[in-house]
Amino acid sequence: MWQILKRYPKAYLWSGLLHLTLLVLMLTGVDWLVRNQEVGGFENMVQAQMRATPDIERRVEALRAAAPRPASEPASKPLPIAPPESEQEPEAPPQPESPPEPVPTPEQEAAAAALAEQQAAERERVESERQAALEAEREAELERQREAARAAEQQAARERERQAEREAERERQRQADLAAQRRAEEDARRKAEDEIRRKVAEEAERRAAEEARRRAEAKARRQQAAEAERLEREAREQREAEEAAQRAAERARQQQQEAERQAQLAEQRRAEEAARRDAERQRQAEQEQQRRLEQERRRSEARERELDAALAAELAAERSRLDAAAEQRMAAARQQTANKWVPAIQSRVRQFWVRPSASRRDLETVVNLRLEAGGYVVPGSVRVIEGSGNAAFDQSVVVAINKASPLPVPDGSQFDLFEDFNLRFRP
Repeated sequence: MWQILKRYPKAYLWSGLLHLTLLVLMLTGVDWLVRNQEVGGFENMVQAQMRATPDIERRVEALRAAAPRPASEPASKPLPIAPPESEQEPEAPPQPESPPEPVPTPEQEAAAAALAEQQAAERERVESERQAALEAEREAELERQREAARAAEQQAARERERQAEREAERERQRQADLAAQRRAEEDARRKAEDEIRRKVAEEAERRAAEEARRRAEAKARRQQAAEAERLEREAREQREAEEAAQRAAERARQQQQEAERQAQLAEQRRAEEAARRDAERQRQAEQEQQRRLEQERRRSEARERELDAALAAELAAERSRLDAAAEQRMAAARQQTANKWVPAIQSRVRQFWVRPSASRRDLETVVNLRLEAGGYVVPGSVRVIEGSGNAAFDQSVVVAINKASPLPVPDGSQFDLFEDFNLRFRP
């Protein structure tokens, strides 16, 4: 009510005036449809109307003053005024019949008719004001309802926006988790490759060091052989020089001491034999050293081959382990993708599957199918690989898969799992 008063003050004021007027009319108890003779003549009717409002009383006085008076009635006789119902005296006992009252003149009847029309117009005006106030109240109520509906619609729209934001946030979180997983896998792969490269580099360095060591040993052996050859050459030259000196001395003393020459020759032969034996021992020592060096080289090469084989085996084992781990991750990812999309595919096929008559409810079949991008079944690719024992049931599954095309499948790299796969169908 207070809202209506603030929004429509004039309508509220007219409504109050209308109620007040109706209350006054109810208190007066005037029946406008009763005839004049039933209420005691024109004068009594005027008296009742004069009690309604001061404005009406003034108009009645003016009409009465302007109306001509009957000859039998004095000019100064006032019109009787009926007292209020609460002040009326108890009804007096009937009096003897009095002479009939004078009949109203046409002017008086016209004045009464005009007054009745004014009162009817006043009632119509009050009623129209009341209807306007009621209409204003209805309009206010409808406006409140429309405001409530708009508020509810705005609340629903905000709720939909919040729901969309939550869905978008969950999708962003899922993409971030996938990206983090891919980064972790990429880091693990890079670390494994770096470890392999490090081991290969270390092995290359070891081999280079071993090769440098072998080269140094070969160089040392060559130097030792050159030194032995030099010593042998010097010894041979010395022997030759000694032999020449001995031959010269022998020629000088040839004629003097044959016997001494013979003794010197014998001594020389002994010296030569000793030198030959020394040279033979030196040669054998050099051969023994060469043999030991050759054995050391062969043992070094054998160790290198063993190290190469061990390194190759270690690298193969590491590569196998990494391949197995990658295969396990790929298998887990494929299983996760299958767990998410295979039930959706089965549900889609069930929508188009029609159970053959007389087929049991515990049947199941496995079919192989190939899909194109977007989930479209490749024509003629659906074939049964594990039948249910009921040809009609197996054929109904093939028909349902072809009708259900396109099937719900993921996009991107996850779709590779569904390019050629087996589907187990159970009603």
